[in-house]
Amino acid sequence: MEFYTHYVTFGDFPEEYKDIEKAKAIIVPVPLEETGTYLSGTRFAPDEIILASRALEWFDESLDFEPFRKGIATIASPIWERGNLISCLSLVEGIIEEIVGQGKFPIVIGGEHTITLANVRGILKHYSNLSCLIFDAHADLRTIYDRSSFSHACVSRRISELNVDNIIEVGIRSLSLEEDEYISSANNVRVIKARDFLRDPKFFIEHISSMLSDNVFISIDMDVFDPSLVPAVGTPEPGGFLWYNVIDILEEVFAHKNIVGCDVVELLGTSKTSCFITAKLIYKLIAYKFFYE
Repeated sequence: MEFYTHYVTFGDFPEEYKDIEKAKAIIVPVPLEETGTYLSGTRFAPDEIILASRALEWFDESLDFEPFRKGIATIASPIWERGNLISCLSLVEGIIEEIVGQGKFPIVIGGEHTITLANVRGILKHYSNLSCLIFDAHADLRTIYDRSSFSHACVSRRISELNVDNIIEVGIRSLSLEEDEYISSANNVRVIKARDFLRDPKFFIEHISSMLSDNVFISIDMDVFDPSLVPAVGTPEPGGFLWYNVIDILEEVFAHKNIVGCDVVELLGTSKTSCFITAKLIYKLIAYKFFYE
């Protein structure tokens, strides 16, 4: 599969650090928006996040290095038949399989959360002993939603049916009865509710690595953040995480596990502030990956 450079690259870095062949990190924009159920605009987010990233400071002030020097390339969005969600998922799965097969680190920018299913499928072509760490306000464990089993509200349920060791969901603060019953019966899903975490974040941060297997895929639904920080999401929920709640978990997990890929999803491309915060989060993911390797 031949990859083409996105028309605007993530980060306004020197050109020699954006080369697809040499870069260790690959940004994959996927503007999928097919099953949203409240606010719209996730299809605009990848381009807007990439544009916002060009205002980022290159130096990571907490890790004392410049992550871009590991190489960050941005490939063009896949082109699929509009309205054909399965076509999109198939294309993304192939892209992730190839990127990982080349020994590179994929970071997918959505788009709706359904793309995480494709990302995990692609990762599983190369890794066993895989856990999924999912930051989200919603469990996304429904069997079917709005007449679709591939709704964004079903993505974690579909992932739990794959050959993954387990799914750890962090930040949950909205559940259906069906999802609550599934969590009680499933042996490969564990939920850390936002209220429980915020009461004792030190406890969960200290123990979260022990819940995960050797290889980990991280998915961050931006509605895990409280709307006071990131308001522009498809389904905002009060009572969410602030910046360092998420950053402290990421630092712990990257330090102790092999993170094999990430995605950031469900942002609306309608708020420049939310897009900049998301761009900074993506740069932080890259920083942690290569600081701890």
